Amino acid sequence: MEIIRYLWRRKVRTLLTMLAVTVGIFAVTAVGGITEQLETTIQMVEQDALSRITVYVTDYEQGALSDSQIRQLRQIPGVAGVTISVMGNLEKQEGVVRISVNPEMYVGVSSDLPGLEYEPPLPGMRLESGRLPTPGNRTETVISWELAQARGLRVGDFLLIREQPFRVVGIWEKSPTTGSRTATIAYDAAVALTEYVEYNRLIQVVPQAGTDLEALAQRIETELGNLRADSPSETVAQARQQVLIFTLIVGASGILSLLIGTFTIVNTMTVSVQERRQEIGLKKALGAENGHILSEVITEALLIAGLGGLIGMLGGWVAGTLADRLAMAQLGTSLFRMTPRLAVGTVTFSGLMGVIAGVIPALQAARLDPVVALRGGSAAVYAARGFKRLIYLLRRNARSILTVIGIAIGIFTLAVLGSLAEGLNSALSSVEQGSGDLVIVYPEKAGVHFGYSTDQALRRLPCVRDVVPVSQQELPVNFSNTEVLTTEVNLGVWGNGSPTGALGFDMMVRNTLAQGRMFTPGTYNEVVVGAAVAETHHLQVGDTIRIKNRPFTVVGIWRRLSLDLFSDTNNSLYTTMEGLEAASGQKQNGSLSVRAAPGCTITELTEAIKANFSGLEVQTIQEITGQIRQVFSGIIAVIAGIFSIAVFVGAVSVANTMIIAVNERTGEIGLKKAVGAENSDILAEMLLDAIRLGAVGAVVGLGAAGVAVAIGNAVMVAQTEISLLYFSPRLAVGSVIFGMVLGMIAGVLPARRAAQLDPVVALHAE
Repeated sequence: MEIIRYLWRRKVRTLLTMLAVTVGIFAVTAVGGITEQLETTIQMVEQDALSRITVYVTDYEQGALSDSQIRQLRQIPGVAGVTISVMGNLEKQEGVVRISVNPEMYVGVSSDLPGLEYEPPLPGMRLESGRLPTPGNRTETVISWELAQARGLRVGDFLLIREQPFRVVGIWEKSPTTGSRTATIAYDAAVALTEYVEYNRLIQVVPQAGTDLEALAQRIETELGNLRADSPSETVAQARQQVLIFTLIVGASGILSLLIGTFTIVNTMTVSVQERRQEIGLKKALGAENGHILSEVITEALLIAGLGGLIGMLGGWVAGTLADRLAMAQLGTSLFRMTPRLAVGTVTFSGLMGVIAGVIPALQAARLDPVVALRGGSAAVYAARGFKRLIYLLRRNARSILTVIGIAIGIFTLAVLGSLAEGLNSALSSVEQGSGDLVIVYPEKAGVHFGYSTDQALRRLPCVRDVVPVSQQELPVNFSNTEVLTTEVNLGVWGNGSPTGALGFDMMVRNTLAQGRMFTPGTYNEVVVGAAVAETHHLQVGDTIRIKNRPFTVVGIWRRLSLDLFSDTNNSLYTTMEGLEAASGQKQNGSLSVRAAPGCTITELTEAIKANFSGLEVQTIQEITGQIRQVFSGIIAVIAGIFSIAVFVGAVSVANTMIIAVNERTGEIGLKKAVGAENSDILAEMLLDAIRLGAVGAVVGLGAAGVAVAIGNAVMVAQTEISLLYFSPRLAVGSVIFGMVLGMIAGVLPARRAAQLDPVVALHAE
């Protein structure tokens, strides 16, 4: 009760400290709820009694999985059967780049084993209403609960799938985990609705009972060399890795917020000990042991952290539940799950954080000399020089140092996130600048080769300046210039079919050569290499390499791209389409980049192509990058929102520090007002102190972020040859200004409180 009464007397400071803890635990609960939902989904997949092996081709440039290969799969020992799933969007999507979250899909399944054609979305799920479609019926469907809710459907209603009516005869129960908006129809009906079946089907192998899945997957890859077989353990491992990456990235915000909250508790408890030195001295003089004082201070910290953690957990639960309902209404999927271990774990962790944060102030209180404490003396002994002087200054300025660290952590997180946004924006901008007059042309049916007649017909359009056929394939490359493949590696080889030598969008036209020249159009033996390839294999202009044992002369070397996100220019080779076809031994499928003629807009070019070629799809560079920007912006906005929690907690720390400073300087402020200082003078002085804290914290956080960005880029370049983070000047200036504004906003209320002090009351405060 004594502790509670003391905290109530200092209720503003106590509430601010609890708020810092609450916000941190709120973030941890929200992120933890998403992780729990993902974990539950993975566990349900792991419990599937009928485990399967997913099979797909390693290079779609070579074509999709053929029917003959599927027949070969059935003959491999250990294979009980094969399921073929054909799927697509309920409504036909226009454009080449399609980005969506939990889209509304249809699926049709063909199975060698009876009973697998209409499986539940997750193992163990039952029908909520209705029945399964009659085998072979091409007008009936069973749909997921999420799709039924999104479309307002009941058993007996009709669902339009690509303008074809299907009667809903069954609805699955609500998914206990992340749901999907799916309608299952007969396989033949799905094939009839799908434009190119071979590129929109999923092949899975059902093993015989008792078969070693890992050995069977290896056997499939050995007997069918161009296929990859992922066993259930590999699939689950990939899913778990994605969950781990998500948790590490997003969960870092909660950890940083808690770290700042810990500093805030330390700050508050340190001031509490300083304020109660005489009280502590009196208790020790009357016989209180060090352990009594230690337990009292730690209990106070535990109470603050525990209450803050409980409120934060409940707030995260409520917010997560509301967000989950919104996601279900908008996307038909569940994103949040509160579990007992999450609830107990977050509150326990919060209490543990309070205990740890209270240890140092508690030890300081327990070690107080009762005689010095009763006289009101300082626990920090003054030292004139040397290391003791440094310790003295650190102890006197501990509160400000802790506050600066809190601000620095918040600015650090936003600066690193900002460098990621700057890097992505720079990469997309460079693509748009180099490809602003291009459109990408694809055939409506995937895998169809562009013939010479299509190329020439496009060139005759009045808005077309150039047509660039582009294709890419993974081929073995030997850098020793001998027929013995001693240094063979697989690299992406791009082929360019333009008679003028112009580059298409897929070949990153924004790049320039560092050495040599571009390959001559129509040649069969010239190649331009990426910067990383040249550095790794010590290539110079004039050297000879072998692509699939065919000699090519290096005529140029690309300049290194620091943000090489989309075509991996640094690690690729570039030659003519004729050279690529000669090396690979086959005709190449790819895309066409069409360049607009001077005075012709992209819109006019697009309309001209669509009007004259009904079998082609056209997409502009702006449409492609616009969709990519939208996805990046959404991801960064979510992460920024979560990381902003750390900044908010830093602002709370500044406000807490300024309130403590006003309390400590009440007598000083009263004296200043008594000798003529105006309210505005006191207000300006306190705001300047808050701005100073924000500025110093921003500079420290910015410096740490600069080091982190440099290290992160070095690691990424070493691992992937990609430098993704960009620490721009505007980001640096903006971070410092943001830190100062943050400090000023956090200091407004304490500064006003100081300015409005009655000088008579303030002078009597001592």
